[in-house]
Amino acid sequence: MSSMRVTLVEDNAIFCFLFKKFLEDYPSRKIDVEVFSDGKKAWDHFLSIKDAPNLYPDMVFIDINMPFMNGWELVENLVVNSFEFIHTAPIYIVSSSKSSLDIGKLQEYKFIKEYIIKPIDREGVYQILDKYNENLL
Repeated sequence: MSSMRVTLVEDNAIFCFLFKKFLEDYPSRKIDVEVFSDGKKAWDHFLSIKDAPNLYPDMVFIDINMPFMNGWELVENLVVNSFEFIHTAPIYIVSSSKSSLDIGKLQEYKFIKEYIIKPIDREGVYQILDKYNENLL
């Protein structure tokens, strides 16, 4: 099985470090991790690869509350600009927000797989990856 490209959009450096470590240590498949510290940096990256679908992520994890461009603004930009990977790559919201407004916003974006409330541990990450890999078989 080829390597998998996972994008994490998250401004908390400690969470990024741990999450990236979980992904790099995943035993079932090699994972290439792209980390962006805010939605604007991720958006700029996605714009730069818009015409290169082979560079699209296989899975995306997005925090909500970030500087410059929050997670919902990033998701909306991906929708408005017709990025096809939002319909093929599982997208997860990973947030410490338990706000019913944030959780309810999922209804606007049916393609988002799940709203995960932090903290998420290694086993939680691996369950998501295992489920994805099982669907490929």
